[in-house]
Amino acid sequence: MTDPRTGEIIKGNVNLGSLRLRQDYLMGQGMVPGFDYLDAMVSSDNSGNLALDRVRQLSAHEVGHTLGFPHNYLGSTFDRETVMDYPAPLIEIDENGELDFSNAYVQRIGAYDKLAVRYSYTQFPAGVDEKVELDKIVQESLDSGYLYMAHTNNNFIGAGHQYASVWDNGANLVDHLKHEIEVRRIGLASFGLNNIREGEPVSNLEVVLLPLYMHHRFQLNSAAQTLGGADYRNAVRGDGQVPFTIVNGEEQRDALETLLSTLNIDFLALPPELLALLPPPADRHNQGEMFPGRTELLFDPLGAAEASAYFTLSNILHPARMARLVAYGSLGDYPDLEEVIDRLLDVTFAGDTPDNAYHGQIANVVQRVTVHEMLRQASSTASSAEVKAVLASRLDSLSQRLERQRNAGPYKSALAADIRLWQANPEMLPAPALQMPAGDPI
Repeated sequence: MTDPRTGEIIKGNVNLGSLRLRQDYLMGQGMVPGFDYLDAMVSSDNSGNLALDRVRQLSAHEVGHTLGFPHNYLGSTFDRETVMDYPAPLIEIDENGELDFSNAYVQRIGAYDKLAVRYSYTQFPAGVDEKVELDKIVQESLDSGYLYMAHTNNNFIGAGHQYASVWDNGANLVDHLKHEIEVRRIGLASFGLNNIREGEPVSNLEVVLLPLYMHHRFQLNSAAQTLGGADYRNAVRGDGQVPFTIVNGEEQRDALETLLSTLNIDFLALPPELLALLPPPADRHNQGEMFPGRTELLFDPLGAAEASAYFTLSNILHPARMARLVAYGSLGDYPDLEEVIDRLLDVTFAGDTPDNAYHGQIANVVQRVTVHEMLRQASSTASSAEVKAVLASRLDSLSQRLERQRNAGPYKSALAADIRLWQANPEMLPAPALQMPAGDPI
């Protein structure tokens, strides 16, 4: 509550919900098999419990709001020197290849926060030029690299800032996505019955598995901002900042390849021995976020792959991102939309033949979701005319290629027919793909 005449904060209320704690707890539970529920989340240096470390950080964050400070979504890129970001837990990998939680959340407010307090609340002595002193604090922040960037969309779906995002880590968001993919691999390699307590229904494994299977999701959403993205600043005349820079073409291409790696069959497939541990929910134990599927109560491994693939594709094929690819691709050596779509189709349609039927079905799923999302975006009112032209061209070429293939099989023939049906009537769109539950720790 603020005084409308002066902006002075009169009162601030904070409400901390338990969902944040539950999501962090589930993330830790999925990554650490065989742990004791009282002690396992204690970090190696005894700095505290992962979930409690999170709520400590969150409490400081909310106190920052009561002092008038907005979100700063650049914090994770300058070594977490602010509590006003939306942080993901920093899970490190030690020299033995094991996951290390000891530095998951910082145990302090950051240097940026202290600068913000000094700027907002310093009482200068009489005779001191306040504007000059405040400008010095701003310059100190710029010189230290403690920059500020907020956003009106906390989910950042389709955003284009190279660094400002949520639930992420790392000075380079693409490199850190590679790290999170490896964290996910390590966690899945040891996932099993030891991830739930003795006497707990085995079906609860599904609730624990979902945050691990999608461990990459928020960092992927952040890394995608590099593709067709830019580094832009809250620059003012005379401060020396470069206000806008399109992301280097090679960095964009590296981002694309990293995003596409999450469409690989080996990434999406769950091992058969793990699938054998996922029965339908036990009676009165169906609480929590569950995987989507089309197999009624039974776990749907193809549905899980579809929803994960759709998440990646919805980032790559976001209409705003594709429009930027069209525009920026015309301005220099940057990937344009044609290059991105061609590479996407290379990865999803030109790979080696899968070595077993399960992997073959996942390949079919990825191809179907790719084509259907292209069809939907080619008809979307959110897509620009230039974007629609590129998608229509690539869809037509793909349908011709599939029709020329001998023994293409029912799946590829059906995709070609879907494209031809859409060409005849653009309103004939396929049903939406399965989607994962929200998963946000908020």
